Amino acid sequence: MGQSKHVARKRRPAQAGAGQNEKPPRAEARRGGWHAWLGMGIVLAATALLYAPATRHAFTNWDDDRQITTNPDIRDLSAQGLRKMFTSFYVALYQPLTSLSFALEYRLFGLDPRVYHTVNVLLHVVNVLLVYLLARSLARHADGIGPPRTDPSRWGSPVALVTAALFAVHPLQVEVAAWVSSRSILLSTLLCLAAMIFYVAYATSGRRRYLAGALALFLPALLAKTTAATLPLLLVTLDFYLRRKLRWRLLAEKVPFLLLSAIFGGVTMFARSGLSHMQDFALKYSLVERVCIVCYSSLWYVGKLLVPTNLSVFYPFPVKTSDHLPVIFYLAPLLLLGLAAGIACAGRYRRPLAFTALFMLASLALVIQIIPISELMVCDRYAYVPCIGLFFLAATLSWRTAACRRSGKKALIVGLALILVILGGATHRRVGVWRDSLTLWNDVIDKRQDLWIAYQNRGLAHYERGAPQAAIADCDAALRLNPGADKSLNIRAAAYAGLGNPAAALRDFDSAIQVNPDPSYFANRGILKRKTGDLAGAVQDFDMALQLNPRNIGTLYERAAAYRLQANWAGAIADYQAVLRLNPAHAGAAFLLGATCLETGDGVQAVTMLEKALALGCPDPGLAYFFLAQAHHQQGRTDLARDALRRAQEAGYRGPPAESRPAVGPKQP
Repeated sequence: MGQSKHVARKRRPAQAGAGQNEKPPRAEARRGGWHAWLGMGIVLAATALLYAPATRHAFTNWDDDRQITTNPDIRDLSAQGLRKMFTSFYVALYQPLTSLSFALEYRLFGLDPRVYHTVNVLLHVVNVLLVYLLARSLARHADGIGPPRTDPSRWGSPVALVTAALFAVHPLQVEVAAWVSSRSILLSTLLCLAAMIFYVAYATSGRRRYLAGALALFLPALLAKTTAATLPLLLVTLDFYLRRKLRWRLLAEKVPFLLLSAIFGGVTMFARSGLSHMQDFALKYSLVERVCIVCYSSLWYVGKLLVPTNLSVFYPFPVKTSDHLPVIFYLAPLLLLGLAAGIACAGRYRRPLAFTALFMLASLALVIQIIPISELMVCDRYAYVPCIGLFFLAATLSWRTAACRRSGKKALIVGLALILVILGGATHRRVGVWRDSLTLWNDVIDKRQDLWIAYQNRGLAHYERGAPQAAIADCDAALRLNPGADKSLNIRAAAYAGLGNPAAALRDFDSAIQVNPDPSYFANRGILKRKTGDLAGAVQDFDMALQLNPRNIGTLYERAAAYRLQANWAGAIADYQAVLRLNPAHAGAAFLLGATCLETGDGVQAVTMLEKALALGCPDPGLAYFFLAQAHHQQGRTDLARDALRRAQEAGYRGPPAESRPAVGPKQP
């Protein structure tokens, strides 16, 4: 009897499919782990290579100007500057951590777009790694949805690798990785992914230090972008996937997360309250239509993740014909209900399917226009986090199917390689679209010719590239589609001014101000009036601009130039001093303040400011040294004057002083 038991015990492993030559489980796990990390290294290297062209791209005029190139706040890392970053809204968003990252880059590298793009690509690569770690930790707790007779700990790595590879190369991710202004999404996603990894570790081990780590990461995620407020909902979906029982403890541990979400959600609503999106949404569409739009938006992201074609940077809300939406919008709620019913009847696949749906809905909760936060109905960038759930589902089900057949793994690898090549090719082409403003808006217009804002932004791109005729043509197209497009009028006015047609430029500036009395329009009109000799009218426009925006450095600088032409030295000095108080590193203001003090006979102050301008990197050092020589000569310092004159000649100064004035432009710095 004892011998038979011994034999039975010996044969039981063989019935489970283990042969005599099978490697020990621990050695197999080590070998599989090594292979997984090698595969992950290949994925990360391929991602960096795929996005390498983006590191050579320029800034675009799609928010990069407002957040970086013309944003004076990122130029100040003093205590006052940091306080302003953490108390201000940019592009109607609260994202101080993102602004701080831009400020650090500006301090170290100036406005070199290659640096900003490289940082974005690196952040995307890090996020790919974090997606792998999160997917692996989830796949190890598959609980019945993995390959039959397989330990989940031994198939978590392949599932995670497939998930990360899809996340890395899908073309819908290009907008986030290749657009500098999407830095906020990259930063907040990085921190949220790390928080979810900590939370899964807490949920599976019970160690509260992991929960504390998740909470500590949540706050900076919110400071990077307030849409991270959806993290508590994502944690609930993780609880559902991990089969955590609903208890008071489960709810109590979410309270700190919910409080932070509520606080930052209120900040977001305050930031967006100055915009008209909410009012327009309520007035244009009935309650039923709004529900249909929300349902359609949810399905749109699923569709684009499955079939990523005809991508664009601009997807406007639908236009009603005969007071009705397109038919597909009315079908969207029915399709969504059908998907929900299908998930409910999916048997043992119900949990992974439900997890995917809940994960996507939770991460989309703030951007599917339940509460409108944008003039765009949907955006590629909003799929950056939601796609993780769908990719994880695809990896899980495909690996389970492959593991059930002897040749399944080889077929899966071949099929996956083919899919990744196709997606990678589409991503490579999409990255090229973001090369600069012109290529970006050409792509939008190629796909739709009824978007006035696309023509307006392409017109601005043409103007900035020195093509005023093309800029005027695009602004004409924008104004035909939207006669009230005040920015198009402003850009066209600047283009007319550049072509030497001040009458047409003045007419367009007047029309733009009539539509929207923006301070930059007054400032631009003031520059035009100053250039045409209407100094009193120029000062009046600058005064109006500064009433609307008293801290605008560009307007103060331009008014000081008008004061100098009027020989109003006191006014010019006061404005240059105001510029330097707002931006102590403004070399141009220091130079012209020194030149103005020289005009008034204040040689001591002239020397101080001219030396400061040279230390800051004055754009015309030859002229600055010439003025410095004059200032020293006024004070009888012959040797210093002679030395400054020698330096002026060495710096290339060859003629009498000539003041250069900034040209009329469509924007103010």
